[in-house]
Amino acid sequence: MRTVFEGSVHVAYMQMYIDSRAQWSAIEEDHRAGQINGLCGAAVEGYLFLTTGMHTGSVGLTIEVHDGPPAVDGRWEDVVEAPFTPQTRTVRLAQWGDADACEFELDPVDHRVRYCATGMDEANAHGVVFTGEQPVDHYLLQFWPAPAEPDRVIRQTSDQAAYWNRIARDRPPPPTPDERAAAARAAREEPARESAERVREYELRQWAGRLPTERLRRVSGNVHGMRMLDVHLVHAIARVDDGTQRAIARWAAHRAYALAGLADVDWIAPALAALDAGTPLPAPFDDPAELWRRLFEDPNVPHTTITLPDGTTHNALQQACALPALLGAADPDSLRAALDALHAAAYAHGTDHRAFLDEVRDTWPALGVVPPAPAEPPPPPRPFPPTTEDEPVDTAPVRWTPAAEARPTASERDPKAPPPQPGHRPPSTPPVAPPNARPPGRGLASPAPTPGPRPAGAATSRDGVRIVLVTRSPEPPAAAEPSATNHLAGIQNEDVYTAAGGEEEPHEIS
Repeated sequence: MRTVFEGSVHVAYMQMYIDSRAQWSAIEEDHRAGQINGLCGAAVEGYLFLTTGMHTGSVGLTIEVHDGPPAVDGRWEDVVEAPFTPQTRTVRLAQWGDADACEFELDPVDHRVRYCATGMDEANAHGVVFTGEQPVDHYLLQFWPAPAEPDRVIRQTSDQAAYWNRIARDRPPPPTPDERAAAARAAREEPARESAERVREYELRQWAGRLPTERLRRVSGNVHGMRMLDVHLVHAIARVDDGTQRAIARWAAHRAYALAGLADVDWIAPALAALDAGTPLPAPFDDPAELWRRLFEDPNVPHTTITLPDGTTHNALQQACALPALLGAADPDSLRAALDALHAAAYAHGTDHRAFLDEVRDTWPALGVVPPAPAEPPPPPRPFPPTTEDEPVDTAPVRWTPAAEARPTASERDPKAPPPQPGHRPPSTPPVAPPNARPPGRGLASPAPTPGPRPAGAATSRDGVRIVLVTRSPEPPAAAEPSATNHLAGIQNEDVYTAAGGEEEPHEIS
């Protein structure tokens, strides 16, 4: 036997501690959990929580290390035992505030610890022992190697010991190793779960209360521009087969080019024929820079202006809005081809885009009616608060159309009208020139735009007409990642967020 400490220890709140952990950390678990004694809390591995009768002041303490179980001395009023396995060889006696009273060594193997006390009731009644006063209660702590066994109460005399032992018995048992592992795993997974829930709420807000399909979530291009025009139509297009998507893309390109007066231009007609044949687009559609130059400089290309669907951008060149429809329709991804072609065609229709999107549904019955509304409508449009710097913020309003307000089909508007046939192309509406328009090839007589900053991607034609190719939001979403080259216009995405008047938003949230 060896005595490693004998003297006075300062306690506060009836506590002193034995700690063998490699690093100090706050104890978040119940140190008495699963025990029947409340004086020597040993539920935390490598740590003992020792309770005293004295609230604040000095107590007498002796610490002994034995080779085997010592005899129980009859002078001690209260005696308890518990298992203890040091985590490190160095064990320290700690006081309130983590001040070390002493250090000693124990082999890091299973031990038995006996905690003996006397004078606990007297110390509790005394309350406080001031500096220089003799301790009222005394304690003995004995260690010896022994297999781990449950704690036990050997002797109980004082009311204080009875109280704390009763407190311990009322504690729930400690978690099992499997429960601890599950709790740790849940704690690690909680941030990911919360992030996934934020993404889900964000997508529900952006997609009118319906989660997009995985393919729709991954598709690039002008999917979000189409979402803001008609989110229900986007959901419907994502549900149809690839062949229907490809047919919609070709139909939309023809409609846009017929509307803008581009279908019969000598160098454009072969590209439309190649699109229908499924062959690569001929020159200059293989060179975006040359394509846009020809559009602006060829005197045979009409120049007509429109108001864009947002209702605030006026005097936009209709042909520039329509041109990306053919490029989009030729995209290898049939879903992106359909959405990009429809987006360009809708912008070419300007403020009449709603009627055009209704025509899409009438022409393609496979799209069905507007999907039924979810049980609970989404919250009012408002910015979704980001939780990280990389999470995008989209303040665009979401068009909410309950099932009761779904747009009627052509047969519902006119019961006598014959049902539309797939691939049907209604007669093209000739482009309407503004009152001050000159004949094609001679330009427009509109005055030059007012001097001042122009939006990104804006240009001025040879006759002073404002050509709106692209627009930029004041603060582009933080999560938008630029790609190498804009597929539609050959413009670096670092400088462009919208093609042909539409908006390209981030569709992945990390």
